Amino acid sequence: MTEGKGAEQLHITRRRLLRSALILGPAAYLAACNRSAAVPEPTPSRLLNATPGQLTAVAAASDLAVGVDQRFPIGIIDENNRPISDATVQLAFFKVTGPSTAELRARADTTYRESPGLEGRGVFVSRADFNEAGDWGVAAQVTEPGREPREALIAFKVKPKSSTPSIGDPVPHSHTLTANTPAEVERICSARPGDDYHHLSIDQALDQGKPLAVLFATPGFCTSRTCGPSLDVLDKLHAMYPGTANYIHVEVLKDGHPPQDGGPWQYVPSVDEWGLPSEPWLFLIDDTGRLVDKFEASITVGEVQPVFAKLVGG
Repeated sequence: MTEGKGAEQLHITRRRLLRSALILGPAAYLAACNRSAAVPEPTPSRLLNATPGQLTAVAAASDLAVGVDQRFPIGIIDENNRPISDATVQLAFFKVTGPSTAELRARADTTYRESPGLEGRGVFVSRADFNEAGDWGVAAQVTEPGREPREALIAFKVKPKSSTPSIGDPVPHSHTLTANTPAEVERICSARPGDDYHHLSIDQALDQGKPLAVLFATPGFCTSRTCGPSLDVLDKLHAMYPGTANYIHVEVLKDGHPPQDGGPWQYVPSVDEWGLPSEPWLFLIDDTGRLVDKFEASITVGEVQPVFAKLVGG
């Protein structure tokens, strides 16, 4: 994400920003198609005169915090309540500085990422630097083939610090459940058939001093429909880079399933230890136990593989 020129003040009401914010479990979207173009400068006219109800931008990240190279995914929904996938989406980020002002901070292109098994449902992903906590907004310029560009606004919060591990920090040495036979895996994992990523606990893997990919997900009970595809991503990484890293799937549900009496879901201790506000999450960790990158909900091989290849030296 490149810095905007100067400290341009954009007049836009905080109420309008907050009204444009929608809450969506970071899940129903994802994909893989590269788009690129320069984002025009947001102006008060463009921001204030966007037609309400035409396009809706949906936040698909639950743990945005101060830091560089933060993953920023959004979904775009058209006026007929259908997700948009075939478009160029360019973003302009601004920091809310007062009741009626916002300061342009940066602009970015996006890449469309579609989740396996969810055709036509995806997120547009960019990387952003957030140097200040508080209220932020983004103007998404959406250009579909044969149509004039349109705009969607969304407000979001940037926290002082991530609840999940921050990039560059050591990750928790959690003691997670292990299993070695299909019957043992079935008792702690909701995937059917069970997967092969429960032989090591996270703390054991970290002690080996190898790169590590850790997926937190409940494939059998995921409300977002992205947990199964995220496990497929772990499978493909393992197939591409066998022996060069450790791979762990942590089932987030205690006993591998929701309570039989219909009560509230119970989670394994590592969910709290890693500060997870949602699931699935994929964490990539280097051989010193420090976090290299993290991916929430919309997890695809196309986005993860280049990062993982550098991590393992592939």
